[in-house]
Amino acid sequence: MGNEVQPVHYDPKNLKILSNDLVTQSLLGAGKGLLIAGSTALLLNRFSPLFRNARIQVKTFYYVAWISYSSYFQADSHLLTFQSNVFKDEVKRRQKALDDAAEKGIFLEEKDVIQSTIMKK
Repeated sequence: MGNEVQPVHYDPKNLKILSNDLVTQSLLGAGKGLLIAGSTALLLNRFSPLFRNARIQVKTFYYVAWISYSSYFQADSHLLTFQSNVFKDEVKRRQKALDDAAEKGIFLEEKDVIQSTIMKK
């Protein structure tokens, strides 16, 4: 099992890039959430007696909810973008492998080229 071809998303280079990007995007999303929570809390404090009289636990939940949801959605959208970019790169790699093989006179089927992206059973 150790010498099987791993799928492209198991590549350590891709995983390192993805984990660094996800941390960055999560922090960026948390910052956006903090800006939204802070500005709306100021407005709610000014105009809403209900929010003004709320306990600290409610206000803390309000901040945490905005920050965590913004962080999650920012990271998730970046993950989808990263996934599509990896897929596009893999399609380019497959096409290049087929073209190189055709130039050498070896005609491969698509199934022979995609072995690096499927799990072996």
